[in-house]
Amino acid sequence: MNCSHCNKEDRWLEVIGKDFICKKCLNKNKIMGQVYRTHMNTFQFLIRKINPADYAAFLAITRLQVEKFADLKKQGISLKTTNVVELK
Repeated sequence: MNCSHCNKEDRWLEVIGKDFICKKCLNKNKIMGQVYRTHMNTFQFLIRKINPADYAAFLAITRLQVEKFADLKKQGISLKTTNVVELK
């Protein structure tokens, strides 16, 4: 089957809304890509709960939406924060 976004042929595609997406395209969303690479069950749980309509809605998933449904620190997934202040 072919990826709906990049048209690359792949045997393992994920269903995101109405689209079939390959793992390369899934990793374009940094947060969901990290969850996909480390915990597949959590990724599938989040897709069911957030329920994006298509690939564009999948790319718009934010960290707040993910943390609303799953405690990532408890599962050992560490995400970099953007508001780090270095003290001297």
